[in-house]
Amino acid sequence: MRNLFRSFERFGVDYLLISGQASILYGAATFSEDVDIWIRPSRANARGILAALASRRARVHKLTPPLELRFLRAGHGFHFIIPGRPLPVYLDLMGTPPRVRAFSECRRRSRLLDTDWGQIPVVAIEDLIALKKTRRFTDYEVISNLVSVRLSETDRPSRRLLRWAARNTFRAEDRATFLRRLGEPTSLARCRSEIAREVETLQARDARYWRSRIAELRQLRRAGKLWAEGTPVSDLLTGLIRKSGAIESAR
Repeated sequence: MRNLFRSFERFGVDYLLISGQASILYGAATFSEDVDIWIRPSRANARGILAALASRRARVHKLTPPLELRFLRAGHGFHFIIPGRPLPVYLDLMGTPPRVRAFSECRRRSRLLDTDWGQIPVVAIEDLIALKKTRRFTDYEVISNLVSVRLSETDRPSRRLLRWAARNTFRAEDRATFLRRLGEPTSLARCRSEIAREVETLQARDARYWRSRIAELRQLRRAGKLWAEGTPVSDLLTGLIRKSGAIESAR
């Protein structure tokens, strides 16, 4: 892992750590199989991440479209596997994830955290919560933990922060507590009912978001335009460099 993040630094990759590993660093989760990153969606940054992955002998994993600007901006996921000891690292990256503002704005809000892998730019808790509002039920417990972590950072939370906490926690007991502190006492039964409806709505939105992208991936697969699983990233990078050189020569 340390070598992976060092390769990002070496090749000037502009990125943020998100999802499970970010939740672990904030103390809101205990386990995550994958490393998820959000990269600035630019051609130069895409070339940088490919160079970094090639240096770590990464290969394509699962359904992955070409790492091009149009697919980065369309919100697709890109999947790679990097050899490691004792286990390989599974890396998922996106250029335009759902439910958050532009990369540049979230980059400004991010935190530089000290980790076993070095200093890592990690998405802010507020943006991480937005990213975690997925179809997975387990994400809502992590979100509630993140809310608690954010509140623990201040001894006297403002009404605005308490309002944000009440809106984003998915534990009925916590929501009732926050509302009571705001002078808006609400029964546990009502909190549970509201949370159930909210989770159902959020899950449906996430399903709709991925439905169109999965449909496009299927079209790309039928057309033979997905990167083949197992392909070394170094081969892909070499091909892109040759293609770029041919274009420049034609000009």
